[in-house]
Parts: sequence; C-alpha cells; structure tokens
Amino acid sequence: MIRKLVIKIYAKIKVFIYMRILSTAKVVGRSFKVKSPTQFIGLGRIEIDEATIGYFPSPGFLSSSGYIEARFPSSSINIGNGTIISNGAAIIAEKETIRIGNNCRIGFGFYVSDSDFHATDIQSRNSGFHSCKSVSIGDDVFIGINVKIMKGVCVGDGSVIGAGSIVTHDIGDNEVWCGVPAKKVGICN
Repeated sequence: MIRKLVIKIYAKIKVFIYMRILSTAKVVGRSFKVKSPTQFIGLGRIEIDEATIGYFPSPGFLSSSGYIEARFPSSSINIGNGTIISNGAAIIAEKETIRIGNNCRIGFGFYVSDSDFHATDIQSRNSGFHSCKSVSIGDDVFIGINVKIMKGVCVGDGSVIGAGSIVTHDIGDNEVWCGVPAKKVGICN
C-alpha cells in the first residue's frame, strides 16, 4: 500500500516537472488528466477534452515519458472526450492536424505523425519542403501497444489495430488490422 502511494507521489512530481518546466506549449481543454510524464511542445494548438494521458498500472508508467508536439502555428492536435492514451506516446503534428476521437483506448508506445519530416530524394532532403498530411482517428478505436500510424491515414470508428502494427493506409469503420505494414484481418462484431 505504501509502495503504491510512493509511486503515485513520484509520478505526480515528474508530471509537474514535465508540464510546468519542460513544456513550452499551452494545452487547452476541459477536465483532462495527465497521469504520466508528458512534454507538450510547439507553436500550434493542442486541445484535450476530458481525456487521460498516462495509465497506472501499465508499462512505462515510471520509466517512459510522452511527447506531444504541435510544431508550427498551422498545426493542431485534438484528443476527444473519454480517450485514454497509455504511457510513452509520441504525437507530432508538424504542419497539419492530428485528431483522435472520443472514447479511444491507445496502448503503450503509440506513435502518430502527420509528416515524414524530410523528402526522400537527396537534393530535397534538407530543404524543409516536404509534404505533411493530416491524420484522423475515429471514435471508439482500440489501438494496441507499439502501434505506429503514419501521415495521411484515416482510421474509422470502432476499429481495432493490433499490437506492433504500422498503419500506412486508411482503415474503414469496425475493421481489424494488424501487421507490418498493417493489413485488414477481420471486422468487429
């Protein structure tokens, strides 16, 4: 009992340091909770409505930290009501929008970005002129641990993405996807 209390106090101190000292972005929203260390960075808009970042007990609660960045003024991140994002998430909107819907459950080590952060051809690689495409994750989506969702992907409502998957294509409503790259393996009942 005392050990659990000490862990929670330690986590609250780390959360305070990450949010109040290491973060540079203003987070707007109502009644959201940050339960594990998460750094909020960037010049864009980060909005979290009645969602939870971090989960106890879950892998990485004490050993990992989250990173949420809306890099430029044009970028935005919106996390919907009732969504729970576990520990160690990296959510980066470089120039566009990342939207995570309501009542999603997202596992440890989640990664999503609207960008590849550089062009693939050698001449353009360091120019800063590369494409970014918004990402949209629907409502009631379940995302397993260590899932990566790449730029331009839309995930439909009620879908499931299996652990360790890398999603490079749109997912329809109520579909089950897994693998590298992720492929449709079923539908949700």
